[in-house]
Amino acid sequence: MTQLPDPDRGDMERRAILAAALAVIVLLAYQAFFAPAPPPSEPKTEPKKEAVQEKRAAKALAPEPQARTPRLPGTPRRGEREEAITLETDLLKVVLINRGGGITSWQLKKYQEQSGFVDLVGLLPDRSPATPIGAWVEGGEGRQGLYRIVERPAPDPTKPQRVVMEFQEASGIVLEKTLVLHPGRYLADVELRLINVGGGTTRGALRVEWGPGFRLGTSDRGVDTPIPAAWIDGKLVKPDLGKLEQELVQPGTVSWTAIEDRYFAVALMPGEAGPSSVVRKDAEGRPVVGLVYPPVKIPPGGEAGFALKLFAGPKEIERLREAGHDLQKLVDLGWFDFLARPALYFLRFIHDFTGNYGVAIIIITILQKIAFYPLTQKSHKSMQAMQAMQPKIQAIKERYKNNPQKVNQETMELYKRHGVNPMGGCLPMLIQIPIFIALYNALASSVELWRAPFALWIDDLSVADTLFVVPFAIPYVGEAFAVRGLPVIMGISMFIQQKMSPMGGDPRQAQMMLYIMPVMFTFIFWGMPSGLVLYWLVNNVLQIGHQYRMNRGLGLSVGAGAGKEGR
Repeated sequence: MTQLPDPDRGDMERRAILAAALAVIVLLAYQAFFAPAPPPSEPKTEPKKEAVQEKRAAKALAPEPQARTPRLPGTPRRGEREEAITLETDLLKVVLINRGGGITSWQLKKYQEQSGFVDLVGLLPDRSPATPIGAWVEGGEGRQGLYRIVERPAPDPTKPQRVVMEFQEASGIVLEKTLVLHPGRYLADVELRLINVGGGTTRGALRVEWGPGFRLGTSDRGVDTPIPAAWIDGKLVKPDLGKLEQELVQPGTVSWTAIEDRYFAVALMPGEAGPSSVVRKDAEGRPVVGLVYPPVKIPPGGEAGFALKLFAGPKEIERLREAGHDLQKLVDLGWFDFLARPALYFLRFIHDFTGNYGVAIIIITILQKIAFYPLTQKSHKSMQAMQAMQPKIQAIKERYKNNPQKVNQETMELYKRHGVNPMGGCLPMLIQIPIFIALYNALASSVELWRAPFALWIDDLSVADTLFVVPFAIPYVGEAFAVRGLPVIMGISMFIQQKMSPMGGDPRQAQMMLYIMPVMFTFIFWGMPSGLVLYWLVNNVLQIGHQYRMNRGLGLSVGAGAGKEGR
């Protein structure tokens, strides 16, 4: 099976690396014809005392037993009429239906979009309700049968919500489903029991699925295509849904199997080893993920139990980590994960004080700039030294223009006499690239930025900002072209930064880079989330301030970036 990265995040990371690489080229070495510009699972050990406290807390959260619906002796354990059951906590509003015994709505009450609460079951593209999602015995009637509701949830949403339903197959197997929601959690408990009420030994194979249906058609802003993912044998597995011809069963130690987009996820986590992860797509190409348990033999009067966890909510790293099962691996932060995760925690920490994620981005960018100030200063000094030596280097090239080997030899001697390292301007900035990529991925993956406003026209840091929409069609662009304020301001800031930065080498090349690079970066950042553009813009502004200070100290003119030196 081919393991592929999230296409959306992979594209974002490639654009981030491209932007960082171009920034290094622009910032570092125009004195030598470049222009300056700015695993394994975490071991989880808990003291015995904490384990005891956790068990006590879990016991305290256990739902109060509700009155169970009586059943007449001898009657099949099936429902008589179709009905829906609603469970509600402070975070969730969930609707189950006894037709198939599945989930038809899973709303996140803290996350609002244009059509209402974010619904992780959602609507299909034709705006019809998604197919009910649930568990059933393979080969039986329970997938579409009427389940009997045995226990209904408590009316008080501040208490755990528990619902129990059952369905008796013709074979004599009764499938009993229990779902428990807890206040303050997106993590639900699921218990499934196969009970043999027949007269002979029988076999049952259990299947649990989620899909099709995952926020499809519920919003016209920033909704990513949902993709399947799983954590199997300690590795992240992401099959290419487009190449999937038939159902894909993936055996091994399955920690979780999930459907996710950039900010939200649904994950099934088996309580014990045994089930395989399964991925398929329906006739419309929509993903379906699930767990397939091996068949079990059940003697008359016997039963088999299966426990699992269901996480359905936002991809907040802290909540994912608390859920266990390596669920935090759902947030793929790229190559520099070990740097990006602390950055996400720090972003949330700053937001707790500021109350605005845009302000938090600005503060974290300033702190990053302060932390790397010595390296930046060293880089600028090395670049200025290289700039000052350009006339002598040019004279050597003229003197030995027919002898390239002699030019290199004399140039290196010149560097040695003046104590200049030609790589001195590059290395300090190269060290910062992993930090930049990590911060970039942290911002790109942060559900906290989803629909988080900043200021003025920037009302959602997770999507590209829109200053206004052009009211007429533009050739080769089309209608409804959105003019974005932040990328334009960012491009202007990069032009000013280039203009202020002293450049050596061919003045014509310097002029070309002065105008081309800001346009190129504006194009790269045009469709990116405004939170990321804000981060880069603040970096540019800080770089302008630093360059202004350096230019004043060295007596360089503001127009030095055009290839001119101040006197």
